Amino acid sequence: MVTLRSASAQPYAAAIAAARTCYSPRVVGPEEVTPAQRESIGPLTFEAGHHTVYQHAHFEFGLENVSRQFVWSFLHSHPFYNSEQSSQRFVRLDEIAVRVPEGLSEEARAAYQQAVVSAWEAYRELARILKDDTLRIVGEIRHLTAQASEKRRKKVAREAEKKAIEIARYVIPVGAFTSMVHTLSGIVLHRLWRMMRSGDTPAESVAVVSAMVGKVRELDPDFFERVGEGPLAEEAI
Repeated sequence: MVTLRSASAQPYAAAIAAARTCYSPRVVGPEEVTPAQRESIGPLTFEAGHHTVYQHAHFEFGLENVSRQFVWSFLHSHPFYNSEQSSQRFVRLDEIAVRVPEGLSEEARAAYQQAVVSAWEAYRELARILKDDTLRIVGEIRHLTAQASEKRRKKVAREAEKKAIEIARYVIPVGAFTSMVHTLSGIVLHRLWRMMRSGDTPAESVAVVSAMVGKVRELDPDFFERVGEGPLAEEAI
Protein backbone atom coordinates (compact mmCIF):
# COMPACT_ATOMS: atom_id res chain seq x y z
CA MET A 1 0.00 0.00 0.00
CA VAL A 2 1.27 3.47 -0.90
CA THR A 3 0.24 6.70 0.82
CA LEU A 4 1.49 10.25 0.23
CA ARG A 5 2.12 11.51 3.77
CA SER A 6 3.27 14.99 2.84
CA ALA A 7 4.41 16.85 -0.25
CA SER A 8 5.37 20.20 -1.72
CA ALA A 9 2.20 22.21 -2.27
CA GLN A 10 2.80 23.21 -5.93
CA PRO A 11 5.67 21.04 -7.20
CA TYR A 12 5.37 21.87 -10.91
CA ALA A 13 4.82 25.62 -10.53
CA ALA A 14 7.56 25.79 -7.91
CA ALA A 15 10.01 24.14 -10.34
CA ILE A 16 9.20 26.69 -13.04
CA ALA A 17 9.48 29.52 -10.53
CA ALA A 18 12.91 28.22 -9.54
CA ALA A 19 13.93 28.17 -13.20
CA ARG A 20 12.70 31.75 -13.67
CA THR A 21 14.65 32.82 -10.60
CA CYS A 22 17.87 31.99 -12.48
CA TYR A 23 17.05 34.90 -14.82
CA SER A 24 15.64 37.27 -12.22
CA PRO A 25 17.26 39.61 -9.68
CA ARG A 26 14.77 38.32 -7.07
CA VAL A 27 13.14 35.06 -6.06
CA VAL A 28 10.10 34.24 -8.20
CA GLY A 29 7.14 32.64 -6.40
CA PRO A 30 5.00 29.74 -7.70
CA GLU A 31 1.94 31.98 -7.69
CA GLU A 32 3.61 34.15 -10.37
CA VAL A 33 3.86 31.32 -12.89
CA THR A 34 1.49 31.88 -15.80
CA PRO A 35 -0.37 29.18 -17.81
CA ALA A 36 1.85 29.94 -20.81
CA GLN A 37 4.98 29.40 -18.72
CA ARG A 38 3.61 26.08 -17.45
CA GLU A 39 3.34 24.95 -21.06
CA SER A 40 6.66 26.33 -22.30
CA ILE A 41 9.26 26.78 -19.53
CA GLY A 42 8.56 23.44 -17.83
CA PRO A 43 9.16 21.15 -20.85
CA LEU A 44 11.97 23.30 -22.26
CA THR A 45 13.80 23.28 -18.93
CA PHE A 46 13.52 19.52 -18.56
CA GLU A 47 14.52 18.80 -22.16
CA ALA A 48 17.53 21.09 -21.80
CA GLY A 49 18.77 18.94 -18.93
CA HIS A 50 18.17 21.54 -16.21
CA HIS A 51 16.67 18.89 -13.92
CA THR A 52 17.77 20.44 -10.64
CA VAL A 53 14.68 22.68 -10.59
CA TYR A 54 12.60 19.51 -10.12
CA GLN A 55 14.72 18.52 -7.15
CA HIS A 56 13.21 21.21 -4.92
CA ALA A 57 9.90 19.35 -4.67
CA HIS A 58 9.93 16.55 -2.10
CA PHE A 59 7.43 13.76 -1.48
CA GLU A 60 7.12 11.71 1.69
CA PHE A 61 5.56 8.30 1.09
CA GLY A 62 4.33 5.62 3.44
CA LEU A 63 5.00 2.16 1.98
CA GLU A 64 3.49 -0.97 3.50
CA ASN A 65 3.69 -4.61 2.43
CA VAL A 66 6.67 -4.09 0.18
CA SER A 67 9.43 -6.69 0.08
CA ARG A 68 12.83 -6.06 1.58
CA GLN A 69 14.36 -7.27 -1.68
CA PHE A 70 12.55 -4.47 -3.54
CA VAL A 71 13.68 -1.90 -0.98
CA TRP A 72 17.30 -3.06 -1.08
CA SER A 73 17.71 -3.79 -4.78
CA PHE A 74 15.66 -0.91 -6.20
CA LEU A 75 14.73 1.92 -3.82
CA HIS A 76 18.06 1.93 -1.99
CA SER A 77 20.18 1.38 -5.10
CA HIS A 78 19.27 4.88 -6.33
CA PRO A 79 21.01 7.75 -4.50
CA PHE A 80 19.41 10.73 -2.77
CA TYR A 81 16.58 9.52 -0.55
CA ASN A 82 15.72 9.21 3.13
CA SER A 83 14.17 6.04 4.58
CA GLU A 84 12.99 4.94 8.02
CA GLN A 85 12.15 1.24 7.87
CA SER A 86 10.55 -1.21 10.28
CA SER A 87 13.48 -3.02 11.88
CA GLN A 88 13.72 -6.79 12.03
CA ARG A 89 16.19 -6.24 14.88
CA PHE A 90 13.58 -4.67 17.13
CA VAL A 91 10.23 -5.95 15.81
CA ARG A 92 9.40 -9.61 16.35
CA LEU A 93 8.11 -11.18 13.13
CA ASP A 94 5.21 -13.16 14.57
CA GLU A 95 3.19 -13.39 11.37
CA ILE A 96 4.29 -14.79 8.02
CA ALA A 97 4.17 -11.88 5.59
CA VAL A 98 6.04 -12.23 2.33
CA ARG A 99 5.72 -11.39 -1.34
CA VAL A 100 4.90 -14.30 -3.63
CA PRO A 101 6.48 -13.89 -7.09
CA GLU A 102 4.15 -13.63 -10.06
CA GLY A 103 3.91 -16.30 -12.71
CA LEU A 104 4.86 -19.31 -10.61
CA SER A 105 3.52 -22.70 -11.58
CA GLU A 106 1.34 -24.45 -9.03
CA GLU A 107 4.22 -26.74 -8.10
CA ALA A 108 6.72 -23.87 -7.79
CA ARG A 109 4.27 -21.80 -5.73
CA ALA A 110 3.74 -24.69 -3.31
CA ALA A 111 7.51 -25.16 -2.95
CA TYR A 112 7.99 -21.43 -2.35
CA GLN A 113 5.28 -21.27 0.28
CA GLN A 114 6.68 -24.31 2.09
CA ALA A 115 10.14 -22.75 2.09
CA VAL A 116 8.71 -19.57 3.61
CA VAL A 117 6.85 -21.50 6.32
CA SER A 118 10.03 -23.44 7.11
CA ALA A 119 12.03 -20.21 7.36
CA TRP A 120 9.58 -18.74 9.87
CA GLU A 121 9.61 -21.95 11.91
CA ALA A 122 13.41 -21.80 12.00
CA TYR A 123 13.23 -18.12 13.03
CA ARG A 124 10.95 -18.89 15.97
CA GLU A 125 13.07 -21.86 17.04
CA LEU A 126 16.32 -19.89 16.83
CA ALA A 127 14.83 -17.04 18.86
CA ARG A 128 13.74 -19.58 21.50
CA ILE A 129 17.13 -21.31 21.61
CA LEU A 130 19.06 -18.04 21.80
CA LYS A 131 16.90 -16.45 24.49
CA ASP A 132 18.66 -18.06 27.49
CA ASP A 133 22.14 -17.31 26.17
CA THR A 134 21.35 -13.71 25.29
CA LEU A 135 19.71 -13.22 28.70
CA ARG A 136 22.84 -14.54 30.43
CA ILE A 137 25.20 -12.44 28.33
CA VAL A 138 23.18 -9.23 28.57
CA GLY A 139 22.73 -9.83 32.31
CA GLU A 140 26.50 -10.01 32.71
CA ILE A 141 27.02 -6.87 30.63
CA ARG A 142 24.38 -5.00 32.63
CA HIS A 143 25.71 -6.34 35.94
CA LEU A 144 22.34 -7.86 36.81
CA THR A 145 22.54 -9.22 40.36
CA ALA A 146 20.21 -11.35 42.45
CA GLN A 147 19.23 -8.19 44.31
CA ALA A 148 18.07 -6.41 41.13
CA SER A 149 14.52 -5.06 41.10
CA GLU A 150 11.75 -6.69 39.08
CA LYS A 151 11.60 -3.61 36.86
CA ARG A 152 15.31 -3.90 36.04
CA ARG A 153 15.00 -7.65 35.41
CA LYS A 154 12.18 -7.05 32.92
CA LYS A 155 14.20 -4.37 31.16
CA VAL A 156 17.19 -6.71 30.75
CA ALA A 157 14.88 -9.52 29.59
CA ARG A 158 13.42 -7.28 26.87
CA GLU A 159 16.89 -6.32 25.72
CA ALA A 160 17.93 -9.99 25.62
CA GLU A 161 14.85 -10.89 23.57
CA LYS A 162 15.73 -8.17 21.06
CA LYS A 163 19.24 -9.60 20.76
CA ALA A 164 17.82 -13.09 20.16
CA ILE A 165 15.53 -11.99 17.33
CA GLU A 166 18.30 -9.77 15.91
CA ILE A 167 20.41 -12.88 15.37
CA ALA A 168 17.52 -15.14 14.32
CA ARG A 169 16.34 -12.70 11.63
CA TYR A 170 19.01 -13.90 9.20
CA VAL A 171 16.90 -16.93 8.27
CA ILE A 172 13.94 -14.72 7.22
CA PRO A 173 13.72 -14.55 3.39
CA VAL A 174 14.47 -11.31 1.53
CA GLY A 175 10.93 -11.42 0.16
CA ALA A 176 9.57 -10.65 3.64
CA PHE A 177 7.29 -7.62 3.82
CA THR A 178 8.33 -4.41 5.49
CA SER A 179 6.86 -0.97 6.20
CA MET A 180 8.69 2.30 5.77
CA VAL A 181 8.61 6.06 5.33
CA HIS A 182 10.46 6.97 2.14
CA THR A 183 11.17 10.57 1.13
CA LEU A 184 12.67 11.63 -2.17
CA SER A 185 12.83 14.61 -4.49
CA GLY A 186 10.77 15.08 -7.61
CA ILE A 187 13.66 14.40 -9.97
CA VAL A 188 14.54 11.13 -8.17
CA LEU A 189 10.91 10.03 -8.49
CA HIS A 190 11.13 10.81 -12.22
CA ARG A 191 14.22 8.60 -12.41
CA LEU A 192 12.54 5.74 -10.54
CA TRP A 193 9.59 6.06 -12.95
CA ARG A 194 12.00 5.90 -15.88
CA MET A 195 13.87 2.84 -14.55
CA MET A 196 11.07 0.97 -12.75
CA ARG A 197 11.28 -2.11 -15.02
CA SER A 198 14.96 -2.61 -14.18
CA GLY A 199 16.53 -4.44 -11.26
CA ASP A 200 15.78 -7.70 -9.47
CA THR A 201 12.09 -7.01 -8.69
CA PRO A 202 10.61 -5.42 -11.84
CA ALA A 203 6.99 -6.50 -11.25
CA GLU A 204 6.95 -5.11 -7.72
CA SER A 205 8.87 -1.99 -8.77
CA VAL A 206 6.30 -1.26 -11.46
CA ALA A 207 3.42 -1.69 -9.01
CA VAL A 208 4.90 0.44 -6.22
CA VAL A 209 6.45 3.22 -8.32
CA SER A 210 3.31 3.51 -10.46
CA ALA A 211 1.31 4.00 -7.26
CA MET A 212 3.78 6.64 -6.03
CA VAL A 213 3.57 8.51 -9.34
CA GLY A 214 -0.22 8.19 -9.24
CA LYS A 215 -0.35 9.89 -5.84
CA VAL A 216 1.75 12.80 -7.14
CA ARG A 217 -0.45 13.08 -10.23
CA GLU A 218 -3.49 13.41 -7.98
CA LEU A 219 -1.76 16.30 -6.23
CA ASP A 220 -0.34 18.01 -9.33
CA PRO A 221 -0.96 16.28 -12.70
CA ASP A 222 1.45 18.54 -14.58
CA PHE A 223 4.47 17.29 -12.62
CA PHE A 224 4.46 14.13 -14.74
CA GLU A 225 2.17 15.01 -17.62
CA ARG A 226 4.16 17.99 -18.91
CA VAL A 227 7.73 16.83 -18.22
CA GLY A 228 9.70 13.61 -18.08
CA GLU A 229 10.53 10.77 -20.41
CA GLY A 230 8.28 8.03 -19.05
CA PRO A 231 9.25 4.45 -18.20
CA LEU A 232 11.67 2.56 -20.38
CA ALA A 233 9.94 -0.30 -22.18
CA GLU A 234 10.69 -3.81 -20.98
CA GLU A 235 12.56 -4.66 -24.19
CA ALA A 236 14.77 -1.58 -23.70
CA ILE A 237 16.09 -2.74 -20.32
